[in-house]
Amino acid sequence: MKLLIPPLGDDFLRTYSKGYREKSAEIEARVADISDENLRSRARSDEWARVLKKDRDRFRNEAEVTFNEAKTLFSQKHRDGLFEVGHVTYDENNNSLAVKTSPTAPIEANFRVAMNGATINQIYDKFHQIASQETDQKAHEYISKAGVGSMCSRNPDWCYNLAKEDIERNLRSERMVVVAQGDLADKKIDRLLLVDYDTEAVLLELDPHLSALNNVAWRFSVGLVLTISTELRSTETQVQPVTAASTEPGPSPNQHMEGTSNGNMGESVSNTPISSNIPPTRIRVPGKVTAATIVAQTKPQYPPQARAGHVQGDVVLHAIIDKEGK
Repeated sequence: MKLLIPPLGDDFLRTYSKGYREKSAEIEARVADISDENLRSRARSDEWARVLKKDRDRFRNEAEVTFNEAKTLFSQKHRDGLFEVGHVTYDENNNSLAVKTSPTAPIEANFRVAMNGATINQIYDKFHQIASQETDQKAHEYISKAGVGSMCSRNPDWCYNLAKEDIERNLRSERMVVVAQGDLADKKIDRLLLVDYDTEAVLLELDPHLSALNNVAWRFSVGLVLTISTELRSTETQVQPVTAASTEPGPSPNQHMEGTSNGNMGESVSNTPISSNIPPTRIRVPGKVTAATIVAQTKPQYPPQARAGHVQGDVVLHAIIDKEGK
């Protein structure tokens, strides 16, 4: 989760930039003798305002490189790993098992698996055998807590059976998940399994349905992060490379961090020089912000084939807008 959804703003720099941490410690030492909290905060802000643009760019770039290296190392360690795809619900009307992506999954994969009633009942029977002892214990606890004169105290056997069914249904909802075995580095999935999360018991092999993940969007990706020169340029300055890693909003099940939705971690450097000794400050705006004043808006068209196939997903757009609004 720390790599899928990194911290934002200064927390991102503090986590991944050694230079930023050193500069922060230096500034804190300078303002440590100021006893008044408001004055100390103002002095701290003044000190940070004196930090050169090239140093701020260096902190940002250092953090992005370190963050990318951490993701690379993680992916290399999970070249044959199992990861959770998402929880499942059974749709009786359409005879299908619906899989909803977990916020911890490295892929974005909401999809359905065709499944008849006999198959889902076999799965439920397997889960019943695994969880029967736990459901029995919880049902007895439920009966024991029933108040005097309550329906359960008058009909304990009936209440026990009813409670046990309800408890087992809730456990299935919490513990039945689809997991995938794949290679994070190569972004491929080899196996798909329906399992009990707590015991890791396999309830059903879903390998025949791997085709549903052929065009899956990977939220976990690594890519080249361009390094920048720490020297000031005298006449022309190119826009510095930035990544999407630290600009995403907080934990969200629909958040993407991968090439199919937002490109590689490092955006390419602009070839258009800015005729100024000091480059303009780039303000990072997270997604899902409230629109201030919309001048014109074009609604995207839902592709008819996608609508017919119940295909859905999120499109994450990253844009650089200059001060003229272009």
